[in-house]
Amino acid sequence: MHLADSALPVGGFAFSNGLEAAVKCGLVASQVDLERYLESALRQWIAFEGPFLHLFYTHGSEEIFMRYDRMMLSPSMRKASFALGRGWNRVLKDLFPETDPQSFQTQLKDVGLGPHYLILMTATLKATGAEEDQIRALYLFTLLRDQCSAAVRLGLIGPSGAQALQSRLEKRLGSALEESVADVPQRFTPLMDLAQMLPPSLYTKLFQN
Repeated sequence: MHLADSALPVGGFAFSNGLEAAVKCGLVASQVDLERYLESALRQWIAFEGPFLHLFYTHGSEEIFMRYDRMMLSPSMRKASFALGRGWNRVLKDLFPETDPQSFQTQLKDVGLGPHYLILMTATLKATGAEEDQIRALYLFTLLRDQCSAAVRLGLIGPSGAQALQSRLEKRLGSALEESVADVPQRFTPLMDLAQMLPPSLYTKLFQN
């Protein structure tokens, strides 16, 4: 519960995961659009980050790390991953110093990779004794929470409505996980991918991506 707290200073609230660009480009213009967008995002996370999280937890090889890095095509998302990874390590260093989070970041640096958030989160929590399902649930919960928070700051929905929306999507999360049969990471939301690549071209923005 501590790690899922919005007050944990990892830095997730500085990023919209492409939602801001989707709003400004007209892909998300209403609360109905927002719910559909977030449900698609949820399934995309399960299909892409989910298999990688499993591979990081069970193997954690250099080849898998490199594959994840190559499949992250958006410069904005890559930058966000590094920023969140560094933030996560700073926090975990104080909460679980016995895991030596910096050593995991050093391992990535030694093979020419930046501190990707998903890799570091999986490795450090595994070192604390967390189960794979617990890490996956925490990852998806915080992603969804941050997206709902971004929607509030973008004026798409109010705080109460955002909480209700998150609750509805959380209930669908279980069935989405059960339905997921992807053994290999895959991306199937091209419009979302485009939205995640657009932030650098926005004239004004609230978020870094």
